[in-house]
Amino acid sequence: MLDGDVTDSVEAMSLSLNRDHIDIYSASWGPDDDGKTVDGPALLARRAFREGVQQVISVIHLLSDLRLQCSMRYSGH
Repeated sequence: MLDGDVTDSVEAMSLSLNRDHIDIYSASWGPDDDGKTVDGPALLARRAFREGVQQVISVIHLLSDLRLQCSMRYSGH
């Protein structure tokens, strides 16, 4: 990703690669900034961010459900 043009597609593919091993997403390479306007992630990169967040939320819900089930079993319910 760092040796060529950073397009929306390249950003999205990079953000989606090995999602299970990435804990924090950072655009440390920086968007274009002329001092007046700041560029943000484009459509595909935003989608990659959203899908990553949704995956994390799904895992949190799953773990919460498992914790509740274990708690109910332990208390005899």
